[in-house]
Amino acid sequence: MNMSLRRRFGPVIFSAFIFILAGCGPGGFILPPREGPVGEKHTPVIEAIAGQNEIGTDQLWKIYIHATDPDGDIDKIWVFFSQPGTGGYPNYPLVLENPMKELNGAVLTWTRLAGSGIQSGLIYASVEIRVEDRAGNMSEIKKLEFTLSSFGPEDKFIPPPPFNKDLVYGQVEFPIQSEDDLLGDDDDRDD
Repeated sequence: MNMSLRRRFGPVIFSAFIFILAGCGPGGFILPPREGPVGEKHTPVIEAIAGQNEIGTDQLWKIYIHATDPDGDIDKIWVFFSQPGTGGYPNYPLVLENPMKELNGAVLTWTRLAGSGIQSGLIYASVEIRVEDRAGNMSEIKKLEFTLSSFGPEDKFIPPPPFNKDLVYGQVEFPIQSEDDLLGDDDDRDD
């Protein structure tokens, strides 16, 4: 594409992109609009998180969250996984269908290896949880460290009160990397 066409149509393409993201195009809003009071007294609070701290790969795993919001408008759960050697993974919010005053349930993830390597030992990882309300107020981060192993246990964790063990808000992805994937396979290593 020559430069004059790029200058002419570049702003048009960018405007169309913003139009669709803003919800004026087909499909509605990609993320809910921000509205409501902002500031420290309107910030949601994560009371506690819990989960089994050793889990096997290829298992479904629940991370329990109990959070409250003074304005009753929590609408996003942020789940950020990190693993030594990766620097963390991109995270996207789990957007709730309706804003809530209290979250009391779990987020589900499948502990599946993302790469082509084979897991030979323990994988140490952590998860950080935040909640956000419709106005963009973000809670403090709560962190849970855990290990994954190829022959580890299924998730049989029974959360203590006040967690609701039967409610699941949705599923998030954790692209676990094996040691082989982090280091490269034998063909790529220098001897």
